[in-house]
Amino acid sequence: MKRRTPCALIINEESITADFGPLGTIEDRLLSRGNLLVLTRNWNLRQQGSYRLQAAFSYDDQELENKLFIPALWYQDNNKGKGCFPSRERSANWSFLETRMSIPCCAQLSNGKRLFTCASKPATDKMFVASVAPDRHGLIISIPGSEWPYSYQGKQSLVDTSSLALPCLEVSSQGLAYTRTFYLSNQKAGSSLEGYCQFVQGLNALSPEDKVEGIGWDHWFEYKLTRLINLVQNDGKGLAYLLMGEGNGEVQDVYKFTSASFLVKSLQGAQELASLTKYQPKTNALVTARANLATKFSLPDNHLLLAEVAKRIGDFFLQAERSEGVFQDNYDLVNDIWGGYLGIGEHPEYKSMVNSRCNGEAMKQYVLLARTLQKLEREEISYLSLARRVARFYCEAQLSSGSFGRWWTEKGKPGDIQGTNGAYIGSFFCTIIPLLSDEDPLKADLLSAVHQAYSFYSELAYEGEFYGDTLDADSCDKEAGVALLSFFLDLYDLEHDKRLLESAKLAAQFIVQWIWQFDSYLPRESMLGQRNFRTRGMTSVSVAHHHLDFYGMAIAYEFLRYAAWTGEVFYQQQAKLMIEACRQLVATETDQLGRDETYIGWQPEQLNHTTWEYFNRTHAMQGYYDIDIAWVTVLTLGSYQLILEKFPSMLEE
Repeated sequence: MKRRTPCALIINEESITADFGPLGTIEDRLLSRGNLLVLTRNWNLRQQGSYRLQAAFSYDDQELENKLFIPALWYQDNNKGKGCFPSRERSANWSFLETRMSIPCCAQLSNGKRLFTCASKPATDKMFVASVAPDRHGLIISIPGSEWPYSYQGKQSLVDTSSLALPCLEVSSQGLAYTRTFYLSNQKAGSSLEGYCQFVQGLNALSPEDKVEGIGWDHWFEYKLTRLINLVQNDGKGLAYLLMGEGNGEVQDVYKFTSASFLVKSLQGAQELASLTKYQPKTNALVTARANLATKFSLPDNHLLLAEVAKRIGDFFLQAERSEGVFQDNYDLVNDIWGGYLGIGEHPEYKSMVNSRCNGEAMKQYVLLARTLQKLEREEISYLSLARRVARFYCEAQLSSGSFGRWWTEKGKPGDIQGTNGAYIGSFFCTIIPLLSDEDPLKADLLSAVHQAYSFYSELAYEGEFYGDTLDADSCDKEAGVALLSFFLDLYDLEHDKRLLESAKLAAQFIVQWIWQFDSYLPRESMLGQRNFRTRGMTSVSVAHHHLDFYGMAIAYEFLRYAAWTGEVFYQQQAKLMIEACRQLVATETDQLGRDETYIGWQPEQLNHTTWEYFNRTHAMQGYYDIDIAWVTVLTLGSYQLILEKFPSMLEE
């Protein structure tokens, strides 16, 4: 292929046209819209041949060193973690397909004086899926797109593409006319993430608010509760737990454990069941699920059924305390082993330790479950007693920096102190503190610890150090931002110190990059394409996990809390996008998403919208959904309940 230069430029009031003679023309139309420059480019090719269309954007950066940011894909050069995901350490230059990022072809260059951001509308046809290749001084968008020098296609799959031929558009003798819209912004320097959020606001002002085709909230809730009930298992001794997931084919062996927290969330599921004790079913699916649950535990199907089962789940995980305050809540269902985290992960050596995220999540739910059961006149002192012991463990283990660390030995020695895991301990402390009397010495200790923790985690937010939160990867990830945002808001709810909202904003800005702002290209013949699935409002996971998930319902609740306290409508609007997106792909009585009626209410964990798949299965890419796992049911249902209670207008049809 040869690079072509025009033989003439035609400048009009509203357009600039580059004339390439018999080859054709390229016409650009420019409009100013708020803080954005909108460029509509029309390629009109008249001659048969093989073509690559490109749009190159740069600006006068005065030769300053630019830092690169690509939402949901490239953050601080991806220098955290040891996975095989793209990073500057592997290559100084990369090209990525538009489907990798939350805004197509979006990239930002910042040098301390200017923030230059570029993006495009999404492709609607496979042949026009573009890629962006940024360097430190500009960006090149190519159609059709290509990924080089590697294509990241799985957790363990970085495919070398450096020797592959670049793809081309094959244009017939009848020619080709193609139009693409690009969005540009050149801002005075602020923070990179703040500038990105302003860019998103500008795009949203131009984007129509299309209604997502999802089921009604009443049915959504009933089906989710149905799935939660069907995940409850009898341990054979009269106690209960949640099954991690089922029906996952060749990878089901990965899901043969349960836990009180991360990935399964049995205790949060118990809390949700207990809080819905008096709820009356409206669908046959939920009636059947309740009846089966009663039979499974030889209990009457009455108004106390869910509370009794919730207590049995709570009692099951009391067994996870290895010694006083040392809580390993993962349980291997096959080998009868308790551990800190027993799933797939990049640090298997830590499985015999305890994890601060797991402990924080589990203990917070134990406190909430005890309160809920108390309201039902079912006193459960053992849950609060355990929570106190675990709280004491972390008070004594807390590092001088204020960090609650990540992994701890049974003797309270640090195994790994990196990342944001310890913020979950902060949220747990904020939950139990109001239940303690002023005379209780533990209360003073927890207040002191939580203030020290804020000093540490607010500094992480200020430095943009959002990483190491998920336990199956070790990288920059969305949940790190959610952990810090939740902690800051929980502490604000407790003390109403305005500084906490300043820290919360840093975390919220970080999270926005993981929210899809457009409907990304999906092959029409794919599973998602056939269901007219919409990616707008969905969230991706990390720079190591290039699939979409339904975590957005939980993020939405935090964004709504933040917006209510600050009046920043942008975060309420982002919350609404995520809430609406989470109405999709819920198995109903008439459509079980390819499974049978026992899966009513399941919602897939992994939506593989681009060329990436968690288990490196090439057939499961670009429009494939898969994996039943408990956290999706529990997290979305619980977040829905919180939103319904505190922000009901967000759930209006």
